[in-house]
Amino acid sequence: MLPTCISNPAERRRRIAAATAGVAADHWVTLRQGPRQVCRAPLAQELLLYRVDNGRLLAGLQERLAHQPQRLRQLAEQESEPGTQELLHELLVEKARDPQGPILQELERLAVQTEPLLVDAEGVVVNGNRRLAAMRWLLVVDAQRYSRFEQPMAAVLPPEVERADLEFIEAALQMAPETKLAYGWLDRRLKLREQREQLGLADAWIVEAYRMDEPEQVERELAELALAEAYLAEVCGTPSRYSAIGDAEALFCGLAGQLTTLPRRLARPWRGLGLLLIDQRAKLDPSLAKHFPFAEPISAELAPLVLTRLAQEWGLEETDGEEGHRLRKPVLQELNSLALSGQPRERLAAQVQDQLDAARLQLRQDRIPQRLTQNLRQVRRQVEKLDLSRLEGREAQRLRGELAALFAEARPLLDSGTTSSPATAISWRRLLRPWRR
Repeated sequence: MLPTCISNPAERRRRIAAATAGVAADHWVTLRQGPRQVCRAPLAQELLLYRVDNGRLLAGLQERLAHQPQRLRQLAEQESEPGTQELLHELLVEKARDPQGPILQELERLAVQTEPLLVDAEGVVVNGNRRLAAMRWLLVVDAQRYSRFEQPMAAVLPPEVERADLEFIEAALQMAPETKLAYGWLDRRLKLREQREQLGLADAWIVEAYRMDEPEQVERELAELALAEAYLAEVCGTPSRYSAIGDAEALFCGLAGQLTTLPRRLARPWRGLGLLLIDQRAKLDPSLAKHFPFAEPISAELAPLVLTRLAQEWGLEETDGEEGHRLRKPVLQELNSLALSGQPRERLAAQVQDQLDAARLQLRQDRIPQRLTQNLRQVRRQVEKLDLSRLEGREAQRLRGELAALFAEARPLLDSGTTSSPATAISWRRLLRPWRR
């Protein structure tokens, strides 16, 4: 429920002037005439109005009032009326929930206003409409916890500021390019490690400050940093040259995550092979990050299968076990050493990717019979449930055609002496017999 705003602009202007009287001007704003300092003061909710001309609401208002063009044209004249403010509040609360700029979530978590609203001399909010809507919404949810929002801090523009000035201020604050440089993925992890290891900050503090989803994320990010630094030291021979891997966040994060899911004996060689692929990423498939060892494999058999094939291709010690998947420890060590060696890395990386592609294709092919069997069983159960007497002629004809086509495709398999028996073909004919009538 919205607070009842004072509709008389002169009364709002008088009370706002009284609230800022004697307050030092210490908040900078950019006007058309240049930067200027203005006063800040806590203002009662009843003095604050949402601005109809808010650029974030133009599309929403036009869509909402598409069938009420007269009201849309009159909104500016009726800005202080309860109906107008309620409409703006509804749209602004929705905007405040937007995950791309979750102001509501931030204020809900902190219960503190960290930046003043910017209002004109009559209390119309020029910058901070979403924040004001979020504060009002939270006051309804829990007035005691969010009591600080009863009088939001506001920077007040001088009375001589005109409408054109307001448009300039909105454009300068909301639509100009962002000058704040985002932290790089390595900068973030280096800072995190410094805070944890050098400053001794608790993980709970880090999780809260970084707004992580879970405590385990701290360890994951530090593991990703350790892997990146190992690459720079072991493969590149240039420790701390972080600029060389600024583009490889997805690869290092993916590889670090997959290494934790592998058996310990296989993780070490895949670490080396993964670093080799990262080193040669510019010459390999651009979709590298979408596949193992940077993404989940299509089968648990993929990792040992590729290692086995590489051991054979690179002429390393023979493997044992019937399938060749039980690689010996010395072979795994040699695979890791070769991946990190000074041998032509481009050739080695291409061979690794070729074996990965071939293994993925083989495993997909091997899984087709199993998936086909499951699908056929489901089809058979559905056919058995059908009451043919209740089917219309067109539906029966369509189903008969599909089953006949399926039988034609399956005939080579049914006629094969090594994969089926005459009884299997007879069962298929019995299944299709009702559909031939």
